[in-house]
Amino acid sequence: MSATDRTSAIPPGGMAGSAALAAGEYPQATGLRTRYCGSLRLEDAGARVSLCGWVARRREHGEHLAFLDVRDYTGVVQCVIDGAHSLRSEYVVRVTGTVRARPDGTVNPAIPTGEVELADCEVEVLASAEPPPFSLDERVETDEAVRLRFRYVDLRRERMQRNLRTRATVTSALRRTMEAQGFLEVETPLLWVPTPEGSREFAIPSRLQHGSFYVLPQSPQIAKQLSMVGGVDRYFQIARCLRDEDLRADRQFEFTQLDLEASFVGEEEIRGFVSAAVSHAVEAATGEPPAPAVTMTWAEALDRFGTDKPDLRFGMELVDVKGLFAQTEY
Repeated sequence: MSATDRTSAIPPGGMAGSAALAAGEYPQATGLRTRYCGSLRLEDAGARVSLCGWVARRREHGEHLAFLDVRDYTGVVQCVIDGAHSLRSEYVVRVTGTVRARPDGTVNPAIPTGEVELADCEVEVLASAEPPPFSLDERVETDEAVRLRFRYVDLRRERMQRNLRTRATVTSALRRTMEAQGFLEVETPLLWVPTPEGSREFAIPSRLQHGSFYVLPQSPQIAKQLSMVGGVDRYFQIARCLRDEDLRADRQFEFTQLDLEASFVGEEEIRGFVSAAVSHAVEAATGEPPAPAVTMTWAEALDRFGTDKPDLRFGMELVDVKGLFAQTEY
């Protein structure tokens, strides 16, 4: 793939998010930069490019030479600079230089740009930075409370960037699949009237109507039913739900769910809609289609696993061992 191909716009319906980065697809670089850090390869040798990003680390090699790792969301690339430049970790910089192959013995196979570096560099500091409150190196464990306090710094970590892009990839795949199955995306209100449902709602006082309250929806249940009665036929929404309940391992005060409704269909059709959406989302995130979805009745799930949401990855089915204890006091 040529350098031009790698920096071309992603085709409609093509890869997005983390899947696109894994395949080397990047949007066209514009503005202050002509290329992305993670897009440079050996075939780009000789090209004069401009990069923008954060200083990941700096390594001194004598008084007049330093190696600067510059990072953006696509990856990191090594830049050879004049050691006199006063640069520290997390400075925001624009580096203009010539791509060249790394000398023998200095290639870094651990990163996609490990065969090249930027030489003859001109460095422009776009923003200076205080020393970060914790290391962004994935190999360094940082207390979660510190990470959450400085989450704008935590978001720069590779894992957090990957999580955000994977989530965006999954959401995009869900939308494409639901639309392909004839569903219409309908946005429902977040300010709603209290309804006698099972979960507790957050109450929002009204400034204009004293003594009156709105609530935040625990799910779009009534709104989507009104849509169906109104003739929408097939509705879906990537819905934000809010519940004023005790926290659980798999749920917070607010969460996102794929919410859907369809008219004139049965259980098999609903399972088919959901299975297709989940399958395409998994394939978009991992690059491989998952195994076909397994179905079972509620009674079978309780008999085999003792729960109505079994995790089939681990097996751990219930086994009747009362025969082993027939001749004992147990």
